[in-house]
Amino acid sequence: MRSRLAAFVLASLALTACQATVTSAELKVGDCFNQTNSVDANGDSVASHAIVDCTQPHESEVFSVFDFPNATSAFPGYEQIGLVQQGQCQSDFEDYVGIPWDLSSYTISYASPDESTWAAGDRAIHCVLADASAGKLTGSAKDAQH
Repeated sequence: MRSRLAAFVLASLALTACQATVTSAELKVGDCFNQTNSVDANGDSVASHAIVDCTQPHESEVFSVFDFPNATSAFPGYEQIGLVQQGQCQSDFEDYVGIPWDLSSYTISYASPDESTWAAGDRAIHCVLADASAGKLTGSAKDAQH
């Protein structure tokens, strides 16, 4: 019994060690992840993402990352960012999944710069998909065609 318990503990530790926790800015195309929250040194809640193997149950998958086009130093505003991210993410979704997003079983969300991160040089827009019924995904959505 002890040997089985020890094997389970070691397997659990190995799985935990393989999960990287990253910020939104560090996410890349093909990353499957679960949302996590931590507390920084100031006691503020910080959103982060636990990267998991796509074969494991997960909440979301990154299907596109791109920089805001023709960016200048002036913040373009949330409406302009929203228009760009919606158009590009919907187009990239079809390329990644294989069907238009509105015919799929997924929903799209975005992570994009705000005024403060823009001022710090952030121009990246991350397109993320999740199960439209808020369930967990298992397997990659790449070429899933559903």
